[in-house]
Amino acid sequence: MSGHQCEKKLWFDIYKSKKSEVNNILLRAYLFENEVKKIYSKDQNVLDLPSKEEEWIKSKEKTEQAINSKDINVIFEGVFIFFDTYIRPDILIRKNKGWELLEIKSSGELKNYYITDLAIQSYILKKLGINLTNIKLIHVNNNFIFKTERDYRDLPLEIDVTNQVVEKEKEIPSLIKKLLPLTKESPCPNIKIGDHCNEPHECDYIDRCKPKSNIISYEMLPGRIKGTKIEKHCKANGIKKLEDVPADLLNENQKKIQKCHKENIILLDREILSYEFKDLSWPIYFMDFETVQQVVPKIKGTKPFTQLPFQWSVHKWSSLDEKIKINDANWFLEFLDQNIERKFAESLLNELGDKGTIFIHSPYEKTILKNLKKKDSCKDLENKINKLEPRILDSEKIVKKGFYNPIMKCKYKLKVINKVIPISDISYEKKDNIVSGNDAQLAWFICTDPKTDEKEIENQKKLLIDYCSKDTLAVYYLIRYLMEKTKNN
Repeated sequence: MSGHQCEKKLWFDIYKSKKSEVNNILLRAYLFENEVKKIYSKDQNVLDLPSKEEEWIKSKEKTEQAINSKDINVIFEGVFIFFDTYIRPDILIRKNKGWELLEIKSSGELKNYYITDLAIQSYILKKLGINLTNIKLIHVNNNFIFKTERDYRDLPLEIDVTNQVVEKEKEIPSLIKKLLPLTKESPCPNIKIGDHCNEPHECDYIDRCKPKSNIISYEMLPGRIKGTKIEKHCKANGIKKLEDVPADLLNENQKKIQKCHKENIILLDREILSYEFKDLSWPIYFMDFETVQQVVPKIKGTKPFTQLPFQWSVHKWSSLDEKIKINDANWFLEFLDQNIERKFAESLLNELGDKGTIFIHSPYEKTILKNLKKKDSCKDLENKINKLEPRILDSEKIVKKGFYNPIMKCKYKLKVINKVIPISDISYEKKDNIVSGNDAQLAWFICTDPKTDEKEIENQKKLLIDYCSKDTLAVYYLIRYLMEKTKNN
């Protein structure tokens, strides 16, 4: 499947693979797969093989024995090899006239590349003489609502994709023939960066393929560029540099960015910023949320893929003379409390009081609040949540209007802006720290895993509190810096 996306990607996998890291997406997939296995193994004689690649020879022998035995009717992660192609089907179920092949995907929909994945497996299985009665995809039921503990019978959905897979099988021999030479000490394929780098997933090696250049490309501009008049003009005229793009093709924000890069200047529009800050009300709050996207819901009343808020951080700033620190933040953090959404909302409303401007960075927090007030557990809080709305200002929008530093390279993410704010002492260092929303989700999965010991849970809690507090403090530094620069106005 790597080679199907890009031969160069497969070459890197073989010769210069990156060390794979556990992430929240892999953990979500593992949890879903685990629940599916429980359902399909109930009252069945099962062969469940270890996933460790170094045990594949033993697993292959056990798989062959199971196929030829009448005692095993379900095989998880069987090992099969043909044409030097190694496959591990998620599930094989014995039927009267053969086997049913099932692939588990922790997605809420059928995607085209799943068919290719299954076609590779079905092609190899058939070449080994295994009769497949039908082929199915198992994916997540988006409408599943968690009601009873450990009852996930309705979480997986089956789709019969036999016809699509059989049709796709016709392409597999040529795919194998094309990719096998890459395993024979071949040179790295000369493939340029392109749309394939992000389809079906962003390639792990994309940074290796990006040209090493300090040029600020028009493609880095914020907003959608692909397919627009900007891209069409630049491609037609061989333009790569942002500074060479005709200004009449750009919107006002893009023109400001272009000017800063052309003249190597910092934009700080005191008039615009003064206008944005004119109605600020003290005390000023800086607010940030962390959420987790469950695939296997653990909170009653929740669905797969909905954002479950489990943490907030708030810094309170009482006057211009006050200088706040990271430990001044107040916070909420819960994992599996079945009333987590209610407690999240109530504690946040109590923290924010009934007056004072509230800063966020991006519309994310507004979306979470909007969703919360629709929940049965929070419906009586709707009026109180609504009263927060006019108090909330988005610092990202303010920056886009009146501040830009060329070092930002067309990006407005908080961690990027933090690097150009002189008064900030915040460091987002990756080593042993949580530095992103994805890391925060991973921490949630770690802390809700029954196998995680209390010491590690406490460690993850500390890291989560530190990370979320950094984000609210970073917004404080940003706003304070911009206010100081405009206070004469």
